[in-house]
Amino acid sequence: MKFKWNDDDQKYLKLGLTLFGVVVLSILAYQVLNRIPILTVGVMKLLDCLRPILYGLAFAYVLIPCLKLFENIAYKIFKKPSEHGRRVIRMVCVLVTWGLTLTLLSALVMLVVPELASSVEGIITNTTTQVNRLIRWVMDILQDNPEFRKSIISQIKNLYSDFTTLMSSLTNLMDMIPDTGTLVSNLSSGVISAVSTVFHFAIGLIVSIYVMSSKELFTAQTKKMVYAVFPAHTANGIIGVVRSAHQKFGGFFIGKIIDSIVIGILCFILLTVFRIPYAVLVSFVVGVTNIIPFFGPFIGAIPCAIIILLSSPLKCLYFIIIIIVLQQVDGNILGPKILSSSIGLSSFWVMFAILVFGGLFGFWGLLCGVPLFAVIYELISEAISKKLRHRRLPTDTVEYESIDYVNSQTGEAIKFKEKDELDVSQGKQKQG
Repeated sequence: MKFKWNDDDQKYLKLGLTLFGVVVLSILAYQVLNRIPILTVGVMKLLDCLRPILYGLAFAYVLIPCLKLFENIAYKIFKKPSEHGRRVIRMVCVLVTWGLTLTLLSALVMLVVPELASSVEGIITNTTTQVNRLIRWVMDILQDNPEFRKSIISQIKNLYSDFTTLMSSLTNLMDMIPDTGTLVSNLSSGVISAVSTVFHFAIGLIVSIYVMSSKELFTAQTKKMVYAVFPAHTANGIIGVVRSAHQKFGGFFIGKIIDSIVIGILCFILLTVFRIPYAVLVSFVVGVTNIIPFFGPFIGAIPCAIIILLSSPLKCLYFIIIIIVLQQVDGNILGPKILSSSIGLSSFWVMFAILVFGGLFGFWGLLCGVPLFAVIYELISEAISKKLRHRRLPTDTVEYESIDYVNSQTGEAIKFKEKDELDVSQGKQKQG
């Protein structure tokens, strides 16, 4: 006999299947959460295997603007080249881009690294003399305030004691001679690590050459996959978000690199003119930390000011004035000119992004937080504008400064002046 399902049976069957699904999903979620360390190890292992690919993609992303520049110059020289000519121009420009990059990096290492090493060595060897000079300077300045002078000198001596303890520990560590097995093991691991890094860099360089040579093909393949997997509307949204993120991140990083190089060079010139010590080291630190928006100049300036203070308090004051001037030039003139409108965030939101993402993700949050928040901010702004257009309300933020309220019946935005006129007309009607 054939069994017939009534409405109650179907209802209980659906309820049972739902409960069964909830139990299964709960067990799966528990198993996943219980194996998070294993999954983390697996993900890190996968990322380690993909490290050369990631290096190559990062190299290509940074160098593609230079490639486009060289290609534009080549196309101005060779008018309307054939398809084979275009491929030749692309490969030559890729090689020129990488050759110029490696040449500049080698020159930077050869010029800067010896100066940095010399500056660090000078700081270590002259610390005692500089601390004694600083103490004498404080005593001369605070002759009329012995209590405050005693407190300041005590703090300086405590800092110096901590510093000497640290340097003594490092010296003892360097003087310790391990046994032969440990020495061989350490040397072997160091050599293996160095060889692995060089290998990953070399493979990344080759990967970047392939990506730069066929960047249009890789872009087309990615779009093809997105349109094959997602509906057209969703795919358009994904490609739009990626395009916006590319504009934000590319404009930000390329602009900040150029901006930081200019600031580092200006800092070196000013420090050299005023004969401030450790000019190369200080300019290098200021230029590198300037990549971090808003707080970068101060993050780099504070340790540099302490180093200069130990050498000459007066020159430390000059250095602080120079950093303030450079920060104003960078924030009001140089930065806006180079970065243009690539970010589109006010100073408040830049500071908000740095604090939030820096607190969550550390150094990488400080570095990438601003362009990432700019993408999120743009997505939220577009969603809000779409809702407002659907309700036939203005999308320009400035217009809401003069809006008092929105009529819940008609959906019309009533401004303060219109409200006063409406109140006057209603008052006359009541008097009539």
